[in-house]
Amino acid sequence: MIDYFALALTHALILIAILRVFMRDDLDREDPPGAEPEVAKPNQREARRARRSGGKTRDA
Repeated sequence: MIDYFALALTHALILIAILRVFMRDDLDREDPPGAEPEVAKPNQREARRARRSGGKTRDA
């Protein structure tokens, strides 16, 4: 026999996930044409490696 509680629970969780995705503000926002993404700063580990190697970075 089908466990109606388990069926309802899984469907409710899927519905909550879909609603959370559709309620996000960044889904309605687009970047203007020509806008460039920000260049990420190197993290602390990469910055420390660059300082130790004298500014030279090694390729992985």
